[in-house]
Amino acid sequence: MKKNKLKVNQSYQNQNCNHLETVFDPIVGEQLCRKCGVVLVEKMIDFASEMHSNSFQNSRVGPKSTLKIHDRGLSTNIGKLNKDSTGNSLNYEMKKSLKRMRIWDSRSKNTTRKRNLQVALIEMTKLAEKLSLSEMIIERASYFYRKVAEKNLIRGRSIKATVGACIHAACREAGTNRTLTEISKNLQENRKNITKTYRVIFQNLDFKVPRADIRNIIVRFSNNLKISEKTKRDALSIFEILKNKEMSVGKKPNGVAAAVIYMATIRNKEEISQKQISAVSGITQITIRNRYKEFKKFIKLV
Repeated sequence: MKKNKLKVNQSYQNQNCNHLETVFDPIVGEQLCRKCGVVLVEKMIDFASEMHSNSFQNSRVGPKSTLKIHDRGLSTNIGKLNKDSTGNSLNYEMKKSLKRMRIWDSRSKNTTRKRNLQVALIEMTKLAEKLSLSEMIIERASYFYRKVAEKNLIRGRSIKATVGACIHAACREAGTNRTLTEISKNLQENRKNITKTYRVIFQNLDFKVPRADIRNIIVRFSNNLKISEKTKRDALSIFEILKNKEMSVGKKPNGVAAAVIYMATIRNKEEISQKQISAVSGITQITIRNRYKEFKKFIKLV
């Protein structure tokens, strides 16, 4: 039916159409004339990238290799059917070979280290989603965990504590502000265990930890407290004065940020209590009061 139609179109085309306007049909791989509908070229190949989904973007061979998957996305899968690609049954010798391959494939996947890595990376992905972390930080944390596993530093420590420590190390390295309290709460793991594991990672792995930018911490705490823009800017200006006087040196960044925000709310007469700031920052009210007493000597609040 299709051939007859094409012949009619072609005969009509030879008399009245010059094939100047063409269109490509990617489904059937044909190039057609837009006016008369005759097939000019058939069985064409599209060499462009296949766009199946966001994770398969710009790729013809599936997702890219990544450290956040235990097998880096290069998994093997040997089917249970003893048939070839055409559907024909395999001969006896090939069936024996396939059975042996399945056995060794399953044994290679069920090692203790691979099971540990699989569970850890799943926990890491869950935690990263809760903390809204970028793909770069997840990749870096996965790299740290693999290095810790290679040096046998996991032995005697829980998976969650090691995952939390690796996430914290990756956040510190990238300059992303995520406190140990936040990681501990979302991971449901004791903060002390994460801290101890982080110290071990810091001592055994070679990575540089940049200083935390207190201005970013002030902005984040201010947004969580939903204070006004003027109060936020006052908090930043107060911190600049304290920084020039070297009053923030040697003090915990979150404690300095919490005290500065408290001073800015007093200056602008916003009703934000120490308890609210403590809940957001993870700093105790006693620490906020102590920092406030130290800083108010250099800042005029009235």
